[in-house]
Amino acid sequence: MNTKTVFLLACSMLFSTAYAATIYQWVDENGRTHISDTVPARYKDVATKLDTEASRVSEKQRQEALERVAREKRQIDEANKARAAAAKAATQSADQKSARPATSGKSDDCEQLMRAYRESQECFAPYMRVEGGTREEAYKYCTPVPDPSSQCGLPGELPDRINR
Repeated sequence: MNTKTVFLLACSMLFSTAYAATIYQWVDENGRTHISDTVPARYKDVATKLDTEASRVSEKQRQEALERVAREKRQIDEANKARAAAAKAATQSADQKSARPATSGKSDDCEQLMRAYRESQECFAPYMRVEGGTREEAYKYCTPVPDPSSQCGLPGELPDRINR
């Protein structure tokens, strides 16, 4: 669930009791059952009041929902910050690599590039379709990072400390 959906759900739970109305049920002359908070005048004497108490949200449930929303929002924000930091690190690493000689710090650069690439792949994994391709919503949460194997070699060729 995304943050907006969770927030809207929590808000609807908060205000559901504030706007709760008495609900009535009646059967018209055609045998159709109607349920509404307003009853036409001719059915007032046959309408019955429905018990809606079971569907009301308690103050405890409301508070738990708000806490859950806040917790999930923090988790989403932290994950987005981590993805942005990984993408920035990968970009900076690539920029630094192109700005200095190929021999200086290659293993450190490759380590950062591989880490950012793996994190990107892990982020995209839940959004992969069985029939192939990636769901569009993945790009809201994940940053694509190109495979650094062409620059750094295959993972088996990298020093052990990079393959963690």
